[in-house]
Amino acid sequence: MAFQIKLADTPDLIEQVFQLRHRVFVEQGGYLPPTADGRMIDRFDAYPTTFTVVALNGSKVVGALRLTLDSEVGVPADEYFDFRQRIPANNFVMSAGMFCVTEEFRGIRLALGLLLMATYFAASKGVTHVFAPINPEIKRLITNMGFRVIGEEFVETHTGVPVLPLLHDWSGLNDYFMDYVKNNDLQDFLRDYENWYYNAGEAIIRAGTIGREAFIVVDGTVQVLLAGTDQVIAELGQGEVFGELALITEEPRSADVVAKDNVRLMVLPKEAFLKRFLDHPEQGLKLLGMMGKRTQALLHQLEAAKGR
Repeated sequence: MAFQIKLADTPDLIEQVFQLRHRVFVEQGGYLPPTADGRMIDRFDAYPTTFTVVALNGSKVVGALRLTLDSEVGVPADEYFDFRQRIPANNFVMSAGMFCVTEEFRGIRLALGLLLMATYFAASKGVTHVFAPINPEIKRLITNMGFRVIGEEFVETHTGVPVLPLLHDWSGLNDYFMDYVKNNDLQDFLRDYENWYYNAGEAIIRAGTIGREAFIVVDGTVQVLLAGTDQVIAELGQGEVFGELALITEEPRSADVVAKDNVRLMVLPKEAFLKRFLDHPEQGLKLLGMMGKRTQALLHQLEAAKGR
């Protein structure tokens, strides 16, 4: 797997994020002075309204983006620019910042992956507007995601770092996966999903292994193969589900699945599914119904392939 994108949910991942910020902003970029402990942290990292999206290569954090929901103490972006004068009253805002990717993993695919996961997180929280004071060097990348420049570039007083204020109105968001979630009324499951990215030819599932997650194809195509062979049983594309039996059984996987081309998958871990099923059974039953239809069709294809 090329990389995985998820919310940082363990002390180890959060510790790696603090160290990554120091490595990118201080050691590699030279934007800020070094700290004594080699970590970059501020007061917003301590608030329960702050979350961090991370990109993982194996177990190593290679990219991160901090998301802070609005509260009585405000958001980090308030300290850089008066964003609030640019939005209507009674909206729910989020600040996005501390965007960092280590040098060897910089590229459009990973960066967009972080931003897309931030999109889904914001949607799950009902966010209407996102504030983003950014380094002008990444202006093109961020504006391609729908952010717009709302002020002149300036130099931050305390750090001497150039800043460009950007704003995103979430009401105009157009994204395939968001449409998928809305069409299938699965908003309640939204923040449990993770992004997994595979390169062409990489194995996603191996027959005989015990699965802990189900997958939805967001971009690209995967091939389902008869176990231990190159015989293609099915090809699955955008919006199709596979691996869903892992959510309700402990049975081994019955087929191999490989990436036909570069693919992006949304992943629903078993633990997250079971928790949501218990908390909101009506949502769980709806998802099970969708998955059951796909499973039945795939099992028919598998039996047909075995009989050839």
